[in-house]
Amino acid sequence: MQKNFKALELSSLINGCFYGTNNSIKGFSIDSRKINKGDVFIALKGSRFDGHDFIREAFEKGAVGVISEKDIVPPKGKFVIKVNSTIKALQKIAKYKRSIFKGKVIGVAGSAGKTTTKELIAHLLSFKGKVFKTPGNLNSQIGLPLALANAPVDVNFWVLELGASKLGEIRKLTEISLPHIRVITSLGEEHLEGFGSIENVIKGNGEIFEYWNENSFAIIPDYAKDFYTFLPEDRIITFGNSGIIKAKDIEISLEGTSFSVENTKFFVPVISKGIVDNVLASFGVLKALGYSIRDFKEKLRSFKQEWGRMELLRFKDFIVINDAYNANPLSFKNFLETAREIPFKKKIFILGDMLELGKHSKFYHEEVGKVLNSLNPYIVVFFGENMKFTYDVYQGKKFYAKTYDELVKILNNLKNEFKDSLVLLKGSRGMRLERIIEIWEGR
Repeated sequence: MQKNFKALELSSLINGCFYGTNNSIKGFSIDSRKINKGDVFIALKGSRFDGHDFIREAFEKGAVGVISEKDIVPPKGKFVIKVNSTIKALQKIAKYKRSIFKGKVIGVAGSAGKTTTKELIAHLLSFKGKVFKTPGNLNSQIGLPLALANAPVDVNFWVLELGASKLGEIRKLTEISLPHIRVITSLGEEHLEGFGSIENVIKGNGEIFEYWNENSFAIIPDYAKDFYTFLPEDRIITFGNSGIIKAKDIEISLEGTSFSVENTKFFVPVISKGIVDNVLASFGVLKALGYSIRDFKEKLRSFKQEWGRMELLRFKDFIVINDAYNANPLSFKNFLETAREIPFKKKIFILGDMLELGKHSKFYHEEVGKVLNSLNPYIVVFFGENMKFTYDVYQGKKFYAKTYDELVKILNNLKNEFKDSLVLLKGSRGMRLERIIEIWEGR
């Protein structure tokens, strides 16, 4: 919050009833296990947990106060603010922080590459000023407001990730964050259980363009221009094959990815074909802010990819590319296209389910199998109920495990096959494929 922000001011801001001591506030938390001294604990009700059950623990951990929907007597020297809705209170705090922030706000939505693009934008803009970025993937209806509630206002840029699994969610996050520059990284099949169709994915991500004003800018893939015809022509920067910003001479190696933009050669130390579009989207943000992309050539070379996203790991006699952070059809396509380009003779794939595809799951898993047939890998190991559809379509040397124990048994039997190979891991977060890496690391 602002310097010396006090409990009574907070109570007034969220229209609460105040009890206790008018303490200064350092930050906000919704997890009683992660309370820092001086924090306010916001007791949210979830589907599995009720934060009100952890109020005593929050006070014991050092919380100076609590925002609650229940009548609570605060310990001596602390406070409670009672409200009708703790989630609405959190949103009000986030909106207040946004209202007093004087820098530029960049919002990032899209079907794949959101976190990587957010990280790239933040990394590049740190060359020009102080940057706050949403921690990890705090991009949800709770995560983003919490990030803003704790965001510093004495920086130049906020780079925020906006996530959604159904219609209306991006709209709510846009209303809270009001980005100056609105980015869509990509459009493809994601969270189809919630969105229901690709048309709703396009519509849902397009909600980032609501609450538009004359200072707003849109950074979108070239193909997305036809979907958002309401955007003013002079406030759009497109990227991609026929976009305003395009890449040529793309080359992928185990060191990273190189390409040319506007007659300048760039290199990013990430092994991914998809990273190119993420960089181009980031360049669009730089252009919208009035910067020359050539000035960021060296800064791009020092970018570090987050865990589980095309992460290169070297073991004694084989190499692993860990892309086990998450998966949907679009990110799987990027993963397989990258694998095709990597100049390595012996490739072994370990692939886990794509989750949250609902009735579309069989179709998209079979599509993966068809692409694999054109790649001709050395071995493919399939893991999970949905990957059985891929296994049935794929015609090469293959193994199938429905359970994790079966997967471990197969990999133990294949361990002599791994010598001098490139092992590529990909699956949804719920498949937790990183457990395999932990075995290889001897944990």
